[in-house]
Amino acid sequence: MRWENIFKSFLIFILIFGSFTCTSKEKQAQNHFKKGFEYHNQGFVEKAIEEYQQALKLNPNYIEAYMNIGAIYVDKKDYDQAIQQFKKVIELNYYYGKAHYNLGLINLYQGEKEKAQEELKILKSMGSGLADNLEKKISE
Repeated sequence: MRWENIFKSFLIFILIFGSFTCTSKEKQAQNHFKKGFEYHNQGFVEKAIEEYQQALKLNPNYIEAYMNIGAIYVDKKDYDQAIQQFKKVIELNYYYGKAHYNLGLINLYQGEKEKAQEELKILKSMGSGLADNLEKKISE
């Protein structure tokens, strides 16, 4: 009976310690994201990308970090890199409308109206309000 109690105590310790580790890791990811956001707002985009990437190392599913990195690449007109970021978001959450919208815009910037219309169809199928915005951009 004594070993059974020790084993139970050990399991409880691991469960508690493990949850603190996850929480700590998530908190670290959020801190890197916040630093990246601050750098981004201050115009230090390379430092912002570094911080967002640190957040992603800690939490590879941090959609907002991918979105912000993608936005930086759009501003830099590095559309291939931006596309990679937005596609990663869609991989994580197909119904994240803003990623489809951004892909549609990039397609327009690159003169690929048909691809932009594909993103528009997806947005419409999701019932996203962003569909109207993209449709206006396509028709301009």
